[in-house]
Amino acid sequence: MWLIHRETDGKSRDRIPLPAPLHEALVRWYVGEGSFHDEQAGVTLVQNARIGHRWIACGCLGPDKAPPILTPAYLSEAETYYLRRLTSTKRPEHRPDCPFFRDQATNRITEVRSHNTPTDPPSGFFEVLRPAPEKLAQRPEDDSLDDRTRNASTPRLARLLWRLLDSAGCNTVAPLGMAYEWSIREEFAALGRAAGKIEIAPGVELARAFWTHARPLETNTVYGTLRALATNWPKTHAPQGFLALYAKSIKGNEIHVPDGDPVAIATRVQSPSIRGNHITGPYIVLIVAGEYPEARGYAPLRA
Repeated sequence: MWLIHRETDGKSRDRIPLPAPLHEALVRWYVGEGSFHDEQAGVTLVQNARIGHRWIACGCLGPDKAPPILTPAYLSEAETYYLRRLTSTKRPEHRPDCPFFRDQATNRITEVRSHNTPTDPPSGFFEVLRPAPEKLAQRPEDDSLDDRTRNASTPRLARLLWRLLDSAGCNTVAPLGMAYEWSIREEFAALGRAAGKIEIAPGVELARAFWTHARPLETNTVYGTLRALATNWPKTHAPQGFLALYAKSIKGNEIHVPDGDPVAIATRVQSPSIRGNHITGPYIVLIVAGEYPEARGYAPLRA
């Protein structure tokens, strides 16, 4: 297999051959039989191919013939990269015994929650997004921040919200007999104080990129803050900020706040409220804002 320039037939001399270990990992990931690290290598390759405006040529027909083409694609709804076969009457087909003869398997190899999964709030840095890989097929880190899991696993963003509430003490309620005057303003203030004790990245306190109102999104304050912080952000971590919002309702990718326009997220809001388990609001929603894929600037990416 080779990396080739986009909109070409894949026969030019400057095509870049893929190393055998990467080729093998890519095949295992494509057919749905790979390990977690195979998936990481495959996603990294596809991501870099998109950034570098490259296609991937398959060598199943031999080195001297025009190769079948695979194009790197990004599925925004699922926040994942995948390979798409380029088919047309003018394009060569893969051999029937080639693993790329059929469309990519949909099952993804990710962490699945089990009874043995720890139930403590997540430790480490308060982050969800990862920096775009700079090298082709770089070795994936052991501790992945990928929260796109299957089989009802709890997304990392939800677990980070749990951690923040736990650190702020917002998950404890005074006995009714104490006649405690509960204030949502004070609860959000407690979240802000807790954010000062947590780091997003080395040397970067969560409080520096944390908001509890939608107004900073409307005025682009969130994006301006992230751009200013990004110049000194640790290179091994992705610049990102968080908003904890009080929401009356959630519809698809929109969060409806009580005193402003709906907040639109790049992907569908993840919620435990599903068919057969409907949970009515109001809600506390945690949003992560960061760089949109393919350098489209900053935006609210997940919630």
